[in-house]
Amino acid sequence: MLVAQITPLVSAPGPEPAVPEWLSYFFQFKSYAALFVAGAIGTAILTPLYILVAQRLGWVDMPGGRKRHDRATATMGGVVVFLVVFTGALVSLQLNNLVGEMLRARAGYVYGLMICTTAMILLGIVDDRFGVSPRVKLLVQGVVALAAVLLGFRVDAMTLPGYDSITLPPILGGLLSLVWIIGITNAINLTDGLDGLAAGICLLASGVNAIVAIWLGNHYMTVMMVLLAGSLLGFLRWNFHPARVFLGDTGSLALGMFLALASLHSAQKAHTVVLILVPLFALGYPIFDTLLAVARRMVRGQPLFASDRDHIHHRLLDRGQTPTRAALQIYVVSLLISFACLAAMTANHFVLGLLVAGVFVMALFAARVLGYLEWGGWTAHWTGRQETRILHAAAQLARLKIEQARTPDEVLRALAVIAPEIGCMEIKLAVGDAVYAWNDAPGPPAAGAAGPAVFEMPLADRARALLSFAQSDSLDVERRGILEELCTLAASRLASPA
Repeated sequence: MLVAQITPLVSAPGPEPAVPEWLSYFFQFKSYAALFVAGAIGTAILTPLYILVAQRLGWVDMPGGRKRHDRATATMGGVVVFLVVFTGALVSLQLNNLVGEMLRARAGYVYGLMICTTAMILLGIVDDRFGVSPRVKLLVQGVVALAAVLLGFRVDAMTLPGYDSITLPPILGGLLSLVWIIGITNAINLTDGLDGLAAGICLLASGVNAIVAIWLGNHYMTVMMVLLAGSLLGFLRWNFHPARVFLGDTGSLALGMFLALASLHSAQKAHTVVLILVPLFALGYPIFDTLLAVARRMVRGQPLFASDRDHIHHRLLDRGQTPTRAALQIYVVSLLISFACLAAMTANHFVLGLLVAGVFVMALFAARVLGYLEWGGWTAHWTGRQETRILHAAAQLARLKIEQARTPDEVLRALAVIAPEIGCMEIKLAVGDAVYAWNDAPGPPAAGAAGPAVFEMPLADRARALLSFAQSDSLDVERRGILEELCTLAASRLASPA
């Protein structure tokens, strides 16, 4: 029953009028607002200090290969973001107010979230500094995800439209949770290919998760989410194009783990399918981009962990967008999806169905505009997938040989492994005054083909590689990317021989 209270126009003298109800509603969240502001100020101040330290210690990401930045840039900035988040959480645990009480009541989950995220930070640091193979990263992620599930970050029930909540068997719930945690961790990692993109997307996702957590009374997760959102806002000041600091794998892997676990708990008390789907759509861009990456790599015959420059943000750049405009366009789409999801929190299943259909149509439209649904391109890749498999197998063998090379001549022979697969007929490796050469007997050029071309790649100090091709159009985007990656690895090997 809805009860209305009528206030007389003229009232008898008495105490001062109370604070308006709408204003008092927002006052109850003043602690969250303070944590958000504190997180933003913390990273805004600490990040430039970290940049100076990182540059002095050599913790920088050098340009070259697939990397499009034009100067050495401080990396592993995720350390600053989570230093502020963890500090804020530990301080909040000591507060003598309702926020502190709620956090202490869920201290086990708070510490569990921090421990699992710290494991990803450590993995990212090793990867950023020394490099870690995709299989090792996946193994570590699986171990951490399993630990998280055992700590209680899991799906125990599922709600379907028109049905009551269905309790899942423990094994099925655990498997779904593992897939979600590992999937989101890698999705955010793949998104980190454009200045400010991963940080901005995660800022929006953490804000949405905070609102869902408040709606459901999951206040301890609200604290963690507003701390993360504030910290990312302050970090974006230095991470947006032109970036002065990168998240690195240190930041992107940690953000993925943190948001994957948080989204499981933000909607943990949800009794409607809408609230369960909100965190899913909040991470819609990285999920959609990752699904596209998996699909095209399977069709092309590429390894699932192969790098490429065919993500959505790369396609936007290839169509003439600046890094700033590309990032802002993705922000706007993610924001619209987030607003639609939040508006649907109180909607019925029919409205929810319209929302899901609308998002699906918008995703298909975006994929078509960006050229992902060109049937001829997919069929061409499918027919050439055996050739692509051979190319990537040769590239992997070349990587292993470069990593084991001890002399410039061994580096040269390792590079020669990939030469037949990219149409290279001669490689010259100049190291100081010495020149090492490898060549293959070139075949006659095809009628009407473009003339020969030379690809030059600076390597270590006083070292460079010259690669000659029978045809100037021998290198497509994929082969050029592999060659640049191998030359960068060779440069690293020549700079620090065993």
